[in-house]
Amino acid sequence: MKTVAERLRHARQQRGWTQNHLAAAAGVSQGTIGNIESGARQSRGSLPQIAEALGISHKWLADGLGSMTLVSTASAQYGEPGMLVLRRSRLVLPLSRPGFIAEPDDTGVAPVLLHPQWLRQLALRPEHLAAIRVDGPAMEPSLFDGDTVVLNTDSTSAIDGGVFAFDQDGTVILRRLNRDAGQWWMHADHPDQARFPRKSFGAESVVIGQVLLKLSTRI
Repeated sequence: MKTVAERLRHARQQRGWTQNHLAAAAGVSQGTIGNIESGARQSRGSLPQIAEALGISHKWLADGLGSMTLVSTASAQYGEPGMLVLRRSRLVLPLSRPGFIAEPDDTGVAPVLLHPQWLRQLALRPEHLAAIRVDGPAMEPSLFDGDTVVLNTDSTSAIDGGVFAFDQDGTVILRRLNRDAGQWWMHADHPDQARFPRKSFGAESVVIGQVLLKLSTRI
């Protein structure tokens, strides 16, 4: 592999990532990844963070020097080879719904590491996963303000008792779905139900994805 484009494409495909997923993990645009892989533009200033997101050697990616795999710091920083490194993002909801744009939101926050065996067991695809911050107390005591949760954006069908992220008038909210008397409802877990009343879940409700995992310091 003689070019940066070839090396980047090879490393990304070994991860099983799409260009969009790598862009989100590295904190760059999908266009940046596409331009580098096509050879249209050498965005060398972005290569260190792209290499870091992939867990590979920057020298190898930039200049083809040494081994692709980091032999010292990668295992300590990112765990076993093949681990999915999922950076926390903020979901920006466009006016033309459905859909969202993921922007990095991980300042001072370690990435979520997901083992490939766990992904295979649950039949999860990396490009459908997003890690986001819990904002507000509505889901306490299940989820606290500042916790990080992992969403599967490929899972949008109603599941009784499941926690989902919803697009509510351009804002991301987390609620639990419950079926009561033949109707679906979006519930907050907070005991103050007057402050966080349940809302009907219907065809107009926009589901972003199901919560699969939480990281919290509140036990």
